[in-house]
Amino acid sequence: MTKFRLPLIAVATLALAACAGKQPGDTIVNMQKELCRTGDPTSMQAFVSKKSQPAVAMLGAVMAEPEKAEQVKAEIKAQCEAGGEVEILETKIEGDKATVRYRDTDGEERTETLVKEDGEWKLDMQGNK
Repeated sequence: MTKFRLPLIAVATLALAACAGKQPGDTIVNMQKELCRTGDPTSMQAFVSKKSQPAVAMLGAVMAEPEKAEQVKAEIKAQCEAGGEVEILETKIEGDKATVRYRDTDGEERTETLVKEDGEWKLDMQGNK
């Protein structure tokens, strides 16, 4: 039993180290993956800043209507299947704020602002206004 203990501790330590080293662009990539996996725009809530939560919560009202929810999920899934992957082009970090320039799944270049909250990079939907 002790032979398995050391490798498990090593794996757990590596996993924690990988999480701690997350870059701002990882948030955008992971949010897109989760959105494509679920088809549910409210899944973005885990990836946005505290001050951006109300904007995502408004999507919950749309998703509360079963007919609209199915339509939205189908549209998202279709877009994900037709599009490519997110490609991070440039990241600028200044303290707890970052700007990420990337190519979205439609091939369009976009720039987003992210903020560090509780040690994690979160999309600041208000930062681009």
